[in-house]
Amino acid sequence: MDRNPNAPATPADRERVTAELREHLASGRLALSDYRAGLDGVRRAVTVGELDALAANLPGRDDRSEAAGATPPPGYDRPVEAPFRAGAYGPAEEHRSRVSNAMLNKVWLVVMSLGVLVWALVYFVR
Repeated sequence: MDRNPNAPATPADRERVTAELREHLASGRLALSDYRAGLDGVRRAVTVGELDALAANLPGRDDRSEAAGATPPPGYDRPVEAPFRAGAYGPAEEHRSRVSNAMLNKVWLVVMSLGVLVWALVYFVR
């Protein structure tokens, strides 16, 4: 269907592109960071042409060459691919410090020891 690329984007157009993004994310062809960036682009898009440019840049699309000259919505920055870091739940999106069980046990031991100390002081110093 030929549409005017300068026509205002309707909620149905936005839902169409959002559904495509969701489908690519579910199939594993799109990283979560790219999905979030795509959703931001859908929210910022004003015209149908901007939405079509977002959809055309999805992996595995046949019409990618047609959208080579298309302009993404204002403020849309394609995220830089992060190096793959395998973890227990797949590639990490950002570095998060994790507290080990041994550290949690030590903290628990210190807190409990302080509780016993306070109890002993209150109970025996009367």
